[in-house]
Amino acid sequence: MSAVVLLASSVVTWLLRVGFIVIVPARRLPEGLRRVLDHAAVAALAALLATALTRESGPAWLLTPSPVLVAAVAAGLVAWRTGRMGLTVVVAVTVLWAAQLIM
Repeated sequence: MSAVVLLASSVVTWLLRVGFIVIVPARRLPEGLRRVLDHAAVAALAALLATALTRESGPAWLLTPSPVLVAAVAAGLVAWRTGRMGLTVVVAVTVLWAAQLIM
C-alpha cells in the first residue's frame, strides 16, 4: 500500500513539475520572478538546515553541539572559502560521519 502511495505521489509531483516547465517556460516569466526563483533553492536548503539543527535541542542549539551543527559549520566554511559545491558536499558528509562516530 505505501509503495503505491509513494509511486503515485512521485508521478503527480513529476507531472506538476514538467507541466509547469512546459506551460510556462523560463523565458516567459517576468524578470522579477526569475530573480526571486534564483534564490528559491538556497532558501529551501537553509530552511532544511535550520530544521535539522533545531529539531532535537530547540532554540538552544548553539549550546549543545551536535554532529549536524559541526558538519554545517564545516560545510559553510568550505563553501565560503572555495565556492565549490561538490567539495562542500563531500566535506559536509565526511565531517558528519566522523562527528557521529566521535560524539
